[in-house]
Order: sequence, then C-alpha cells, then structure tokens
Amino acid sequence: MDTRLLRSFVAVVRTGGITAAAAELGFVQSTVTAHVQTLERLAGTRLLDRIPAGTTPTRAGALLAGRAQELLDLEERMFAEIAADGGRATGTVRLCAPESVCGSYLAALLPEVRRRYPDVRLSLMPATTRVAFAALADRRADLALALEPSVRSEQSEVTDLGVQELALIAPATTELPRDRPITPAELAEGEILLQEEGCSYSDELAALIAAASPGAVPPRFGSVETVKRCVEAGLGLALLPRTAVATELSAGRLAELRPPSLAEQHLWLLRPRSRWMSPAVAAVLSMLAEAAPAPPGGQ
Repeated sequence: MDTRLLRSFVAVVRTGGITAAAAELGFVQSTVTAHVQTLERLAGTRLLDRIPAGTTPTRAGALLAGRAQELLDLEERMFAEIAADGGRATGTVRLCAPESVCGSYLAALLPEVRRRYPDVRLSLMPATTRVAFAALADRRADLALALEPSVRSEQSEVTDLGVQELALIAPATTELPRDRPITPAELAEGEILLQEEGCSYSDELAALIAAASPGAVPPRFGSVETVKRCVEAGLGLALLPRTAVATELSAGRLAELRPPSLAEQHLWLLRPRSRWMSPAVAAVLSMLAEAAPAPPGGQ
C-alpha cells in the first residue's frame, strides 16, 4: 500500500479537516481528498463523516487511523535504522520550546548539532507548554522544552534540566528602586509588558497585578525580542528568563530590578513515553541535556 494514503488520512483525522491536512502536508486539497477516497474504496466503507466544522472519523476511520499510525511509525523506524546502519544519526528532529528558550541557548546549539551530526536537521517551533504537549501528542514534534514550576505527564517522559532564573528588566534610566522587590502595584503603574497567555511566569505576574490593581490590563506580546526592545525604549518593565536578556544587561542597555516573590521556574525536557526514539532524536536529546542553561549562581 502507498503509505502516502495513510499519511494523508492520519493528517485529516488529526487536524479535523481536508484543508488543514493539505496545508500541513504541503498538498493541494484535491490530492488529500483523492487519497481519502482511495482508502475508502480499499476499505469498502466510509471512513469520515463530513460536518460543518470539517470532518470526524467514523468508527472504522478511527480504527484505521490508529493502525495507520502504527504502520507509519514502523516505516519511519525502518528507514531510520537503515540510515543509521553506518553508525551515523540522520533525519529531522522537531523540537518545541518557549520563544525565549529558542532565542537564547537553542540558537547557540544549532551549530554544535550540525558539527557533531551533519546529517541531522534540528527544526525549532516556538510554543507554549500547552501547544508543546499537543504537538507531541499529534506527532508534530519529537521533543519539547517547557519553562514551568512543575510538569507532570502520563504520556511523556519528563526530565528536569534545572532552575532557570528570571530577571525583571527596566529601561537603563529607570528611577525605580533596585534595593528591594518591586511591588505588584508598582509594576502596574510602571506599565509591565507581559508575554502571551500560557507563559507560566507572565500569567502568575498578571494575577498578582490584577489582585493589586483590578483595573490594570497589561499588554501581551508574543515575541521576546519585541518585549526587550520596548523596555529598552522606555515603554515599560518586563519579566524574562535571565538567559534571554544577559547580553543587554551586561551592555548596560537594560537595568535589572528585584521582582516580587514568584514560583521557581524549571526547564523541563519532554519526550513521548511510548514512541520509538530514532538515533537522531536520541542524539539531540543528549545534547539538550548537556547544553542546559546554567542554574542561578552557576550551581
């Protein structure tokens, strides 16, 4: 059987529609539709129900989707093992991580991956923890990093890469005190700039500010670089991982203040528990653990 048919069908079931599956696979919609119709002829039964919001698998379709994914996993493993027969890891490794982590130590990791494993391609996708878990479950990612106080998952193996320090940054010319923690009320008055919803430390800070100043609605940004540039331009304060602002703090372009008491943030490495791990994924997994940012105080 042409496994492209199975790949298209699994994508339709996962995304909930022909259009979304075609976009994910890089096909035109008619190709995906033809693949599904061919499978339905082979199976001798309807595999999808068309609904206003897209499609949903029939009972037979749900069964086929599960078996099809097993075959696709076996195909991936077969070719990976053949390619690795000479002792070299090869293939693409898809990694989800917070945008602040992608822009700091993961960007520096790419050249080292290329040097050690020239046949491995590391694909990075910025994602909140919720999106990362969904990507792992949907097999759109092989590994993920999460920045949270704690992470628990029955579907993924979770490795604690250590505590990651946060820095409350301000314009270099700020007149706010640096010898004591800044209060939530002061943060509200100083125009705190938060990251998008789903960022654990930003959400915690937003809750503190809302309790202290119920009318305050701090703006949200999806880009760490945008937040840093806005703070540098004097538009407010921001809480970010220290690794993401180390260069600007060292150069004196930003000032560091003491934040209010917040939950300790850890960097977590996640990989699907039941999925076979290719040599390429194993190689990147090992390098991620080696390259984990140093914890506060260099401990």
